[in-house]
Amino acid sequence: MKKEILLTIFLFAILLFPLISAEIVINEAPKSLYNFGDIISIPIKITSLAESGEIFTMNLICEGVQTEIHKEYLFIQAGGVEARNPPVPLMKNFIGDLKGNCRIKYSFGSETKLTNEFIISDLINLNINTKEKNFAPEQQITIDGNAIKENGENVNGFVNMEFVQNNESENIFVSDTVRNGTFSLKFSVPKNTASGRYPLKINVYEKDSKGETTNSGFYNYNIFITQIPANLEIIFDNKEIEPGEIIKVKAVLHDQTGEQISSMARITILNDNEKIIEQKEIATDEFLELQIPSSTPPADWKVMASSNGFESNSNFAIKAVEKINTEIINKTLIITNIGNVLYNHAVLVKIGEHPLNLDVLLDVGESKKYLLSAPDGEYAVDVVVNGISNANQNVLLTGKTIEIQESGFILENNTIIWVLVILVLGFIGLRLFKRRHKRSYFGYAPNAKSFGESKKETVQLKKSSVVARNKAELSLSIKGDQQDVSMICLRIKNIDKLKQSKTDYEKVLQEIVNLAEEQKAYVYGAQENIFLIYAPVKTRTFRNEKTAMEIAQKIEKIISSYNKLAREKIFFGISVNHGTIIASSEGNIFKFMSLGTLMNASKKLASVSDGEVLLSDKIREKLGAEIKTQKKETSGVVGYAIREVRDDEKSKEFIRRFMQRMEK
Repeated sequence: MKKEILLTIFLFAILLFPLISAEIVINEAPKSLYNFGDIISIPIKITSLAESGEIFTMNLICEGVQTEIHKEYLFIQAGGVEARNPPVPLMKNFIGDLKGNCRIKYSFGSETKLTNEFIISDLINLNINTKEKNFAPEQQITIDGNAIKENGENVNGFVNMEFVQNNESENIFVSDTVRNGTFSLKFSVPKNTASGRYPLKINVYEKDSKGETTNSGFYNYNIFITQIPANLEIIFDNKEIEPGEIIKVKAVLHDQTGEQISSMARITILNDNEKIIEQKEIATDEFLELQIPSSTPPADWKVMASSNGFESNSNFAIKAVEKINTEIINKTLIITNIGNVLYNHAVLVKIGEHPLNLDVLLDVGESKKYLLSAPDGEYAVDVVVNGISNANQNVLLTGKTIEIQESGFILENNTIIWVLVILVLGFIGLRLFKRRHKRSYFGYAPNAKSFGESKKETVQLKKSSVVARNKAELSLSIKGDQQDVSMICLRIKNIDKLKQSKTDYEKVLQEIVNLAEEQKAYVYGAQENIFLIYAPVKTRTFRNEKTAMEIAQKIEKIISSYNKLAREKIFFGISVNHGTIIASSEGNIFKFMSLGTLMNASKKLASVSDGEVLLSDKIREKLGAEIKTQKKETSGVVGYAIREVRDDEKSKEFIRRFMQRMEK
């Protein structure tokens, strides 16, 4: 039985021996990691004790998936050795998408052998060297970096970058090459790119000879686009303000997209004469407030702003305000111009049931006082301005008729004391005057003999005096005859300055009054204005238009001739108008009441005249073809300047004689 068993074992060993006679020996272990594009080269030996011919195969196994990478028929002599080292290129067209933890399996017949485990990778590691992360629009941005494959070798390939914005269609793409593991990307963003954080998507990759991507790596890198000042804007709360109001203005600094930037700005406010009124350092988007004085005349003021190298300027307008304040004290109505322009309008004054129109002409800040009178009793006095009651109270009045008269002066308190003081001062002044035997020009008429009358009246022109024998007085309520008159209005615009200059301007005014009275004019003086009235009751003719025009021209030439030699010149305006009045005579005084807008229109026209004669439309129509005129419009007031008169010889002769008298 033993013999049979030994024989069986021997026969089995003989049959088995050829199967185990071959052996595969791996001479070198693979590297621990490979990247696509590498070549795996592992030398092996195959030995066989007996003569053998089998199929030799190599399979790459990665993550449980294998593919054949080499196959050949191999014949080995008994006791022979065959060395093999088939290269394994890690290319996708060879190994497909196998990667990860891998081994190579060698097979020869029934003999197999596996290598140690190794990694096949397609990863590229990126590192960004640029430290700066804040950039301005249009600034060149440089992104430097390194690209190393996972196997530690430098990348030689390509790099793409995408600058991602909110609107995908506006994304920016940049491409370049990677050489020896380094790359540098240069780009800039548009000027209008909004401030904020933006991601950069950076992709580095390699390609094989077939154009297939082998290794790749990604990196997300954030940069910040900063705000940059793009423009400076001046914003007003209101660009048209009235005097006394507060102007509010601010500077707003905008960035590249119009968004506001917080910063500091210098704001300067200048008046119409380029004089600095206010200057202040203030935060942008914060209002600078400045109260405009109530007496500021209408004008365009300028605002300048500067911030971060930007400058801007704009204007705002101070509106023209016609405004008066009315006050009734005892029997006196006080009207003050609290606006910022000349006030030249009619004011309605109701005394009881009697309405009276009061022509008011006031410079800025000027006041006038009017004495109210009516038959003895208590009256409800109402002052209506622009349809609104401005002063309303009951007043005890005395007098014969209901009327309003402009007062030369009004005594406020301690009336009796003031009267006594004035009388005493007047008496002392008179004694000194006589003692020195020196004539004062106040109330003095150089050509008194030419008047032919012993009694003369004084026409007041803001403390300056000229003597008139045909004096007129304005009354707001009289009974008399209605007459059409021609009226000259001479406005002396710098009367205060002339008075202070101590020049002989009053002689010129007296000469003008004498001239007018020679042609039978009535003279009425009110503040800066002298009115010369040619009424049929005096001239005995209804055709006074040409006389008024000629006298006005002579007045212009008299003053112009005086100005050529004078140290302090007379600034004046002359108007000639035609209208209707109610007139009556009381002794030597001619009393009149203007109907319609005759007085008011004459003053307005004279106020806009600049040293020339301006005719109203009514008198221009009356003169007809005797003159040629040119239309002029100033501040809404229309007048007509004289360009040609048919017969001007009389005027020339008069001026010649006047100049001779002045030279003497």
